[in-house]
Amino acid sequence: MDLYSYNYLTHPNTLVTYLLVALAVVVGIMIIFNGFKYMRDRTNLKYRDLFITMILVAILSISIGFSNIMQQKNSSSQNSQTTQMVKDISRNKHVSTSQIYVSSTQLTNGMTVKVGRNYYQADFNTSYNSYRLQPIRLIPSEVTYHDRTELNIGNLNSEYLEILFKFLIGFVVLVVQINLSGKGNLAPSNAVDQIQNYVLGGIIGGMIYNQAITTLQFFIVLLIWSLIIFVSRILSRQFPIFRRLLAGEPQNIINNGIINVDTALKNGMSASDLSFKLRTKGISNFQDVKSAVLEQNGQLTVTTFGDESLSYPIITDGAINEDVLERMGHDHDWVENLAKDAHKEISQIFLGQYVDDHLVIIAYPSHATRPWYYELAQQVQNFGHNHHLTPEGIRNAKALQQMKELAQKRHMGKKSSSVDKDPDSTSTSEDKPRAPKRDNNNRGIRK
Repeated sequence: MDLYSYNYLTHPNTLVTYLLVALAVVVGIMIIFNGFKYMRDRTNLKYRDLFITMILVAILSISIGFSNIMQQKNSSSQNSQTTQMVKDISRNKHVSTSQIYVSSTQLTNGMTVKVGRNYYQADFNTSYNSYRLQPIRLIPSEVTYHDRTELNIGNLNSEYLEILFKFLIGFVVLVVQINLSGKGNLAPSNAVDQIQNYVLGGIIGGMIYNQAITTLQFFIVLLIWSLIIFVSRILSRQFPIFRRLLAGEPQNIINNGIINVDTALKNGMSASDLSFKLRTKGISNFQDVKSAVLEQNGQLTVTTFGDESLSYPIITDGAINEDVLERMGHDHDWVENLAKDAHKEISQIFLGQYVDDHLVIIAYPSHATRPWYYELAQQVQNFGHNHHLTPEGIRNAKALQQMKELAQKRHMGKKSSSVDKDPDSTSTSEDKPRAPKRDNNNRGIRK
């Protein structure tokens, strides 16, 4: 339990406000400096970005500081009622105000008041203009006394910090989810992507401002939703039934100038919707359309007569695309024969598209099954390429090294032979100076 003294009530915490004002002044100076730099060099966008960032920081600091001033003004008016009660208790109980502690800085019904060594419970009327003290006994617990104003950021600023942390967590999780999903943006390509955007926006937007939800709970909820999204992606990629249920499949609305009314109505497309989508493609007569396919994201892909035939991949992710195969008028055996002609199995093909009467195949990479020494040789090759190492350069370096070793051996051999020819040189070196010798290798006089 926390107990606050009379000194604590009469000295509000204004240090945070002063720090925010100082920050605003420092940022203002930086704004002037960056503004001057930007005016002199408008081609450097770094100063422009810093200038805008500093303006936003200055406005934020001033806004938070003004909010703190308003909160302190409100708190001071409420604390004044508590201080008046403490003074009244001091007069009635004949004790000093320094010996009186209260459990709340504001008047609350049932608050605890410590007078000397005795504890009381303060009960107020509905208008909080009268009170009654009742003696109570505290359950043994840890009591913290606050005699001086401590350095704290305050309740309002702590709320802003919590919102900031939630924003950062939401931003990081959103970026990671987009990158891991292989998408560059939040543009939906199917129903799952659209639901993901709605739910993720609701989670981030709704839970950020809810103080009852902690930052850890907010992070756990984001992880749960990310897990659901990636599990749905795994199911849609591995099982065709989940792919049709979750992601959907292209629907042929117009084929050779004939509208498939049943397919259009099944997908909720009216005649006016179809006419509108055709007009956006620059087509006024549907009989000019050779093929119109409603994609998973609701867009209409149109091919007119005379245009180059629109090709669809007949093999994707190691599986045959049944819908495309049906529109082409072929069966599984035809696709399998094309794959066998390319010496590939269907499961080994990442993407197979039928173009110009032949199947263009993009196979899965096979380097995963290569031995470890292949990777080592590849790394050595990359190192040699980066450092401009060629076989000729390596041979020249080895030859140069051999020449250096040979010259060193010859030099050491001549030195040892001169020592053998003059065995008494050690004993007569003091009496008789040694004659200088010419070194043919160095072409100089060596003493």
